[in-house]
Amino acid sequence: MNAQSSVRFSHYRFDDLSLVDLYDILKIRSLVFNHQQRLIDISDGKCIEIDGKDVFCTHIVGRLQDNQIVATARLFDRQSPLKLGRFAVDPDFQKHGFGTQLLDYLDSIIDSKPIEMDAQSYLIDWYSKFGWSVSGPEFIECGIKHVRMIKNL
Repeated sequence: MNAQSSVRFSHYRFDDLSLVDLYDILKIRSLVFNHQQRLIDISDGKCIEIDGKDVFCTHIVGRLQDNQIVATARLFDRQSPLKLGRFAVDPDFQKHGFGTQLLDYLDSIIDSKPIEMDAQSYLIDWYSKFGWSVSGPEFIECGIKHVRMIKNL
């Protein structure tokens, strides 16, 4: 399968997500953050994936041709600067370019508006390739090193 050419992106307000789509988004985030990165363990249970903020953002969703969701992120687009978070690619589909495509899609919908995110520090070089830059010192969030990154500011 040529995963690069078969993913398509769209975005939805929380109330416009189907229950199946919401379930699939939360499943991917749980697989990435709770299982792959073990955030619950390393934060001593202080960090939880379902944090009550999903209702306040737009959800970016990447689907394969069979409609399976394989990539997702949250965009808080009713604030300035905008804020990106919960960027996740299904572990079974990582290293297929979906993260790159998600960032390209994000650029297409934010129309050069200022945006920020709290990025995991090990991803600084990768995000930098897409025009993001570090803004501030490193900090620990959920037991993992992060930095504030900005774009279009």
